[in-house]
Amino acid sequence: MQIKDRALKGTAATPELWGAVYMLLVFALLARALRAWERYGGRPLGWQDWIAIGVDLLICPVPLLVAIAFRRLVTRELGNSGINTRTYKMCNYRIAELLVFTYITMVL
Repeated sequence: MQIKDRALKGTAATPELWGAVYMLLVFALLARALRAWERYGGRPLGWQDWIAIGVDLLICPVPLLVAIAFRRLVTRELGNSGINTRTYKMCNYRIAELLVFTYITMVL
């Protein structure tokens, strides 16, 4: 069955896109950890270095947490009949799509 609404085109792949977001988060964390490993090589680390590494790694999940919070808000509004199903599907798809681009740019 083909979707006639052009705005909903591609939204059927939303679960796969969310799976890609989670995989990209893991990849971004690994890339940043390996970059830190390479940067600090074999020298001993001071407390400032540990804080820099920790902040660098803690920044990665922030876009995902914000997106999940927004997705919950949209889901709640769908349940309260504040928005319709079409809007929910489009928002859910666009949130995941934006996160894919965010994590790709984080790795680069």
